[in-house]
Amino acid sequence: MTIDARHPLPGTRPLVMGAARSGLAAARLLKRHGAEVRLADRRFAETGGAARAMQLRREGVADECAADQPDALAGRDLVVLSPGIPVEHPVGAAARARGIPVISELELGFLAARAPLICITGTNGKSTTTDLVGALVRAAGREVAVCGNIGRALCEVAESVSATGLLVVEVSSFQLETVDRLRPFVATWLNLTPDHLERHGDLKTYGALKQRLFARQQEGDWSVWNADDRAVMSRRSGAAAPLEFSAERPVDEGAFAQDGRIALAWRGGVEPLMPAAELRLPGAHNRSNALAALATVLPLEIAPDTLREVLRGYAGLEHRLEPVATVEGVRFVNDSKATNVRSLEVALKSFDEPVVLIAGGRDKGQDFTPLGPLVARHVACLVLIGEGAERIAAAWPGVPAVRADTLERAVDEAFRHARPTSAGGRAGVVLLSPACASYDMFQDYEDRGRKFKAEVERLRVAGVAS
Repeated sequence: MTIDARHPLPGTRPLVMGAARSGLAAARLLKRHGAEVRLADRRFAETGGAARAMQLRREGVADECAADQPDALAGRDLVVLSPGIPVEHPVGAAARARGIPVISELELGFLAARAPLICITGTNGKSTTTDLVGALVRAAGREVAVCGNIGRALCEVAESVSATGLLVVEVSSFQLETVDRLRPFVATWLNLTPDHLERHGDLKTYGALKQRLFARQQEGDWSVWNADDRAVMSRRSGAAAPLEFSAERPVDEGAFAQDGRIALAWRGGVEPLMPAAELRLPGAHNRSNALAALATVLPLEIAPDTLREVLRGYAGLEHRLEPVATVEGVRFVNDSKATNVRSLEVALKSFDEPVVLIAGGRDKGQDFTPLGPLVARHVACLVLIGEGAERIAAAWPGVPAVRADTLERAVDEAFRHARPTSAGGRAGVVLLSPACASYDMFQDYEDRGRKFKAEVERLRVAGVAS
């Protein structure tokens, strides 16, 4: 089977692993190209899952559905893995042992795409930077789709954007475990700190996976590097022309901030762009994200007036330090996307006043201890949820903490401790910034954030009614 003449697929009878967003998008794409798709998911062996499998077959998503066991490989000559399924999964291991190619949904989307890819990876800031790059490209009048780890799967939109457009893709380490031919036109690496160690084992492996984004780039492509991050710069590689961004010093080519102003270094010249204070996005971390976005779009030569207009108006994304509401003087902020220690650190540094912090969830093997002094300075009370609650409490022993077994109770406890009328209640901010994954209690971080906002709305309505 051929996606197109340039990118033939290594099989005609694919097994797609995972029946969530990415897996369904991959299965539908393969069906459009005439493949005999078998879709495998652990839930298909469950009572409710069997009905879901039948529905997917009726909808033409797959010819067959199976549980995610090695016997699902019977008669298959290709495996497509969804990001949530590790490369060590028994089905993937069995496929490799039998010589069956294993690729990611990301790679499948690349093979199907007509438009060039701009790919953005890193530990933190990926979603904001990816969305901002999309906004800059869109404002320049170019056809664009923003996709990948940010929301819509690449396979969902890969064939909808013409060859003159661009696909702006947020790329996670999970997606990079099984890529071989992926070649972005522009590849950007934002930062590197420990994350997902429960899956990758150590920082060396995690960093090596990020490097795979640049491995197939060629002359005529561009790579973008964070000059302020030594872990990133020590891994700089590939054949693409390099650009850099820095919030601390000038760079030879790329984007940088100096003396409170943002400037572009391009083709041997430097062009002042705007005062950094005019960025609508708050915080030093978002200044770095904006610089990364500017360096990423430099090869597109977007007019400076367009860049300025977008940066002055861009307010950011849902679930990233998102103001929710103020109830009886207490501000509620949704930072559900903060799924690691570094993201929580950034969030806490964004507030001058003490906060009541809702944290916890599925532990990803991180070390919470180094954040203890910062938490002690900024947090008036911890409200801990999920599987990681005890590890977090043990890492920050000097901070007052309570446990909550549901998000509803967590919001109520946080509100009680944050209200100015409570005993010793100094804090006026309730911050959901979990520093953990969401899968122990929620579908994903978006589900967690939206349920948090619903609980805040419950409090607000109750306050109005009283």
